[in-house]
Amino acid sequence: MRALPFVIVLASSTALASPPEINFDADTADSPIQTPTPTPTPTPTPDATTAPTPEAPPPTPRRKWVELYGAIAGGLEYETLQEPSTNKTQAQHPTVAISRLGVRGGFGDHITFASEFEASIGGPMGYGTSVWEGEAAIAVWDQFVRYQRDGFAVSVGRIEDPASFDFFSEHIADLLLADEYTEYPLLYSGADRGNGMYASYDLTKNLTAGVTFHSTNPTGITGSLVIGGKLAPFDRPFYLASAQVGVTSGNLPDQNLHIYFGSPSLIWHSEYLDAQAEIQMYSLDTQVSTTDDQTIRGYNLRAGARAKLPLSPNSKLAPFINVSRNLNEILDPTDEKYRLPDLYHSFEIAGGVDFDYYKRNGIGIEYALVDSSQPGQHELQHFVNLGTTYWIEPELSIGLRAALYADQVSGATITTGERSLFVTARLTLD
Repeated sequence: MRALPFVIVLASSTALASPPEINFDADTADSPIQTPTPTPTPTPTPDATTAPTPEAPPPTPRRKWVELYGAIAGGLEYETLQEPSTNKTQAQHPTVAISRLGVRGGFGDHITFASEFEASIGGPMGYGTSVWEGEAAIAVWDQFVRYQRDGFAVSVGRIEDPASFDFFSEHIADLLLADEYTEYPLLYSGADRGNGMYASYDLTKNLTAGVTFHSTNPTGITGSLVIGGKLAPFDRPFYLASAQVGVTSGNLPDQNLHIYFGSPSLIWHSEYLDAQAEIQMYSLDTQVSTTDDQTIRGYNLRAGARAKLPLSPNSKLAPFINVSRNLNEILDPTDEKYRLPDLYHSFEIAGGVDFDYYKRNGIGIEYALVDSSQPGQHELQHFVNLGTTYWIEPELSIGLRAALYADQVSGATITTGERSLFVTARLTLD
C-alpha cells in the first residue's frame, strides 16, 4: 500500500517534464531533421514624449551700418558791384568757406536715416559768419527716417523733394550751390526742402511717382520762397515770417503764418536721359490768429530734362533745360482781409551744358532768367555762371568760376547787380 503514492508522483513528474510539441511546415515535413523557427525579438519604440528637442539656431543679428557724408569748400572771391551812383557801397573780396557734415545709416534692408548740418557761407554774397561760440550760422539740412520695400518708400522729418530741384551744371557747384549766383535760381523755381513727408513708388525700373506734403511755418520749407506779392514791408510772404528770427527771445519765425504745401511728381531716370515734372500747390494763411483774413492760394508748374551723351570712354556731353511757371493770389499789402483782383506771375527758364573732357574733369556753363510781375512792378533777373573743375584726387577738386547777376526793375534807371570770380577747393565725403 505504500508504493502507490510513489508511482503517482513519478507519473506526474514525467508529464510535467515532457518536451513541448513542435509543429513543422508542410514543405519541410519530410525532412529528417527539423529546426524550430526563432521568434524575432521586438525593437522597443521610443516614447515621443521623452525624445530630446533639438536646440533652435541663434537669431541672425540685423545688419546695421553708419557712415559720414558731406563736403567742405573754401577759397577766394573777387567781386565788383553795379549800383546806382547814390549807393556808396564798396565791393568786398572775401575768403569764402562753407561745410556740410552729416551721418547716414540703416537697419536691415528697409530702414535708412540721415542727419546733416551746415556751417553757412555767410549770406548770399559769402561775407562770412562769426567763429565765436554760439554765433556761427548753423543750418539744418537732412533730418529724416525712410522706410522702403518692394518699390515703395516713405520719408518723414526734414526731407528733400528730389523732383523740385532743377538740373544744373556740375562745374558751378564749387561752393555747394550756396552763393546767390547758384542758389537763387533754384529757389525761385521751387526747390523744396523742409519739415514734411515724402512718398514714392517705382512704377517701372525707370519711372518713379512721388508726392510731397508740408504743413508748417513758411520758413519751415524752402519751397515757399516761390510765392510772390508784397506784404508790407516785404516783397514776399517768406520774408514776413523770417523777419522775427533773431528778434524775439526764442529766435523763432513769426508763428502767425502757416502754409499747406503739396506736390505730386514724376521722375524718369535712364542711362542717357533724366527728366522730371511736378506741380506744387499751396495755401498760405498770413493771420492764423484771425478767421476773417484771406489766404494766398497758388500753384507752380515745373519740368526739366538732361541728356547724357558719351563722346568717348572718358568724356561726355550733358545739356540740360528747366522751366517753371508760378501763379498765386495777392493780398492787400496793408490789410490781409482783402484779396486783390490781380495775380502774381513768375516764369523761369534755366539751361546750360557740361563738357567732361576727361572723366569728372570738365567745364560747364549755365544761364537762368527769372521773369516776375505784380501790380505796379515787372522784374527781370539774370544769372550767368561759367566754371571749370579739376579733380586732384577722387575726393578733392579745385575750381575756377566766373559769375554774373543782373537785376532789371521796371521804372529803374539802371541795371544793378554783381560780378564775381571764385577760386576754390572742395572736399567731398560721399
